[in-house]
Amino acid sequence: MKKHLSILFISLLSYSAFSQSISIEDADGTDVTNTTVNIMGHPSEETITTQFSVFNSNDASLTIDAIRTEDECITGSGEFFCWTLCLSSEECGTSYERGMPFALGVDGNSYSTLPLIVDFEPSFNSDEDGLEGTACYTYRLYDVNNDTDSSFVKVCYTIDYAIGINEYENSALSSVYPNPANDQISIKMNTLIDNARFEVYSMVGNRVQVSQTSNLNGVVTIDISSLPNGVYMLTEVQSQITRRFIVSR
Repeated sequence: MKKHLSILFISLLSYSAFSQSISIEDADGTDVTNTTVNIMGHPSEETITTQFSVFNSNDASLTIDAIRTEDECITGSGEFFCWTLCLSSEECGTSYERGMPFALGVDGNSYSTLPLIVDFEPSFNSDEDGLEGTACYTYRLYDVNNDTDSSFVKVCYTIDYAIGINEYENSALSSVYPNPANDQISIKMNTLIDNARFEVYSMVGNRVQVSQTSNLNGVVTIDISSLPNGVYMLTEVQSQITRRFIVSR
């Protein structure tokens, strides 16, 4: 009997040691933990942004960090991601793991206060369109006090001139650049909007800035020098189009 209890105790310890407390959800709330998310884009897009929510199902709080591995890339493209802070863009070819210098405390049975944000740039640091192809990156989130408690999401981008071109060209508001930004951002306007109104929201939904402007030459520049470092959502009110940008100094 004691032998059986000992075996059961060891089994429970083993289960606890390798249990998975971290789950990852996409913007629609779909659980994408330990799966591949496929994204299709057009080479003309400057940045393709994807955001994930991270949930700690453990009763105790966890200190969660993130690490990225480049699995496959398109020559000339670039990638960066944000978790507690945003790492600078890296050009295709950095196959080593990129980790964050800081971890984030997440309360038990709670979502992280900051999302995991991953960006892909088909045309990295260039005015030319990016090349076609497939790029894949794996993002692993783990408890720094027990790295066996981890989850991942693999994001694969298919970049093709035949994909998404209509949506891209017909969108009233295309890209926001530079991203990350310092003191100002510019927005390419594909449609003339008289007295366009841009509202900036923090990631917790607070409106932090409003800019009213007239579109004269297809590009609108907005001063963001008063915004602290962080991730923001920019919405043009009339078109109801939203773009994400990052302030990093």
